[in-house]
Order: sequence, then C-alpha cells, then structure tokens
Amino acid sequence: MNEVLLSPQELQALARARLSFRRPKGLWAGAHRAPRTGVSLEFADHRPYQEGDDFRLIDWAVYARHRKLVTKTFVREVEAPLYLIVDASGSMGLGDKLAYGSKLAAALAFVAFRGQDRFGVYVLGSGGGNGDGPRRGRAALAAAFQTLSGLDPQGPTDLNGGLLSWAMSHREPGLCAVISDFLTPEGFEEGLRAVRYGRHSVAVVQILGQHDLNPPRAGEVRLLDVETRRGLSTVVGTRAWQAYREALRAWNQGLARLCGELGLTYFLFGPDVPPVEAALTVVGGWGR
Repeated sequence: MNEVLLSPQELQALARARLSFRRPKGLWAGAHRAPRTGVSLEFADHRPYQEGDDFRLIDWAVYARHRKLVTKTFVREVEAPLYLIVDASGSMGLGDKLAYGSKLAAALAFVAFRGQDRFGVYVLGSGGGNGDGPRRGRAALAAAFQTLSGLDPQGPTDLNGGLLSWAMSHREPGLCAVISDFLTPEGFEEGLRAVRYGRHSVAVVQILGQHDLNPPRAGEVRLLDVETRRGLSTVVGTRAWQAYREALRAWNQGLARLCGELGLTYFLFGPDVPPVEAALTVVGGWGR
C-alpha cells in the first residue's frame, strides 16, 4: 500500500480535534515549578496549612470567612503517549481493511502531532515490525506515515501473542488504540487483558469490510483462507448466509462484551464510514 494517507482537506478537518493525552498522577501542593512541559494543574481540595508551605498557596478567602489557614492542593496531570497498534495480518488485506486502518491510525497520529504529544506506530503480523518508542514532532509524524503507507497484509493473525509481547515491552501507561478486524480463531482476550493491565486507556477499533458484513450468496464456491491458503469447497445459499451473519453478530457482541468487562472503549466501523470520520468518532468517544 503506497499512497497519500491524508488529503489537505482531511488534515484540515483533523486540525481542530483534540484527544486528552493526560493522566492523573495524584495530589500536588504546587510549591515547585513543573520540571517539564506537558504538566498541568487542576484544583483538587484544601488541606490544613503546614509550616513551610508556600504562602501563595494559602486560600485567603477561606481564612477571611473561617479564620483558618488552609493550603490549596492540585491534581498533577502528566502527558501520556499515544500507542497505535495496527494488525497487518493477511485477513486485513481483504476488502482494503488494512488501508482503512492505516488511514485511521494516521489520522490519530496527526491529532497527537497537532497537540504536541508523543505517539508511535506498532505493527502486528509479518507485514511490518514494531517501531521505536513514542516520539513527538514532525519527524515522528513523517516516520509514522511512512510506516503506515508501506504496510503489506500477510501472514496469520496472532493477536494474543502480538498484544502480549507488546504489553511486556511498553510499560509507560498511555492511550492505546488496537486496530484490527479481530477475526482470529486463536482469540484475543488474553492479549487485550495484558494491555489493559498495563494501565493503558484502551480503544478497541474493529474494522470490517463489505465481504465480512455482507458476503454474496454465490452457490457452489471454494472458500480460501487468506492467511493459511487452505481451501474448502461448499455451497453458500440462503441458509449458510444467514448462519454466517448470525455467527458474525455473536462474535462482535462477544468482543463488545469483553471490552465492557475490561473497561475498554469499543468501536466498530464498516466501509460506509470514511476513515477520517471514524478517527474523529474515536477522538470524541474514547473513554466516555
């Protein structure tokens, strides 16, 4: 896949979007200047004045009303990186799902870039390798776009193994988007649990193509597994078509239910929703 990921019009639409790349780190009295950029303060509560507290943090309005010295405390929030995990296995090549997912990931990376936040792209499957740690800036955006525009869908899906490996090597909590069709016979529960237990805020982004959602009723056919290349001759009539639709619905509902149990934000997109629109939906709905 080699193409311009985002048009000027799409970049303009994304330029106004913001995703919260902050995570609370606890109470801070505010007596010391933040040692780095990306730290913000939000008023949390009062506590009794203690010797040595900064006079500037005394709430004099409270003192005027109650004749008590109290100090303001704040919630310190520290920048959290954005991790973009993209499934590049063989099944993602069916119906241009990988192209869709790559464009969606590029849109999220651009939102992070505009917010001066760190981000990184990590590829699951034999179509690519893991990138470096999350970085910020124009060079990081160019590297992310280059990785995403050059992905080639191939090989079997191993979401559990890929996510487990990724979770073990990325310990800094952040926002993590897992982009895949999630159509794998090996499952994905263990991998998603590992990512969640890493204290990441996780968005599960499922992408399905037209052939996934509404396959043709074609009569006698030979089905070919795009990942293992194994074939099966069968008849796809109305009954088989309905059974497949019901099985897919149950599979997707199981994924959504698992996300609810783990506290993950779940999104499902088909070809009727443009990738940039999908990215804006993720930005607006993540963690809500």
